[in-house]
Order: sequence, then C-alpha cells, then structure tokens
Amino acid sequence: MMWSRGPRRGVRGVVTVEIAVGIVSVTMLTACLAGVSLLGIAQASAVEAGAQIARQLARGDAEAAAEVRLRLPEGARSHVQSEAGGVRATVSVPVDVPLLGLFVATGDAWAAYEPGVGP
Repeated sequence: MMWSRGPRRGVRGVVTVEIAVGIVSVTMLTACLAGVSLLGIAQASAVEAGAQIARQLARGDAEAAAEVRLRLPEGARSHVQSEAGGVRATVSVPVDVPLLGLFVATGDAWAAYEPGVGP
C-alpha cells in the first residue's frame, strides 16, 4: 500500500487557476455593471438636459437654453423643434460601456409655450 504525501502531481495548481479565472470573471462583470450604471446616469442626464432646453425656449429665454447646451457632455448632440403649441428638445449622449461597446442615451422633452411666447 502506498501512502501519498501532499497533493497529487496532476492536481497541483488547480486551485490557483480557479481563483485566477474567478478574479478575472468578477473583474469583467464589475466593469460591465459599472458601464451599465454609467449608461443609466447618461440617460437621466439626457432627459434632464432636454427638459431644461425645452423649458427655457418655451419661456423665450434662448440665452439660458444655449448655456444648457454648453454644459452637455462631450460628444452630446441636441436638436430643437418648434411646434404649434410648444418646443420639443431631444438630447443624445454617446456612452462607451466597457466590454459591451458604444450606446447612445437619448432624452426627449416637450414644453408648452408660456403666455406671450410662441412661434
């Protein structure tokens, strides 16, 4: 009968490899979740910026709307459309999510013209 001392030769390092694979997997998952969180924040920012632009233009304050546009994140685009009863503003913000690629968060808002302001 043979007694063995310590791990068998073919099993050595298996735990180390499993831990390394686990750490890499957790790191990649964390990066993806952080990116998805950034996407949610960008979506909320786009909606808020669109609402501010529409509200300021509906009040007749083009200067304040231009200031909001200057504070948009880099690469963001805004589009304003005057309608019969108000102003529609759309803001698009590109977001690069790690390991998943580029997404575009879009916010759309409409505001009715204030009395005395109109097309």
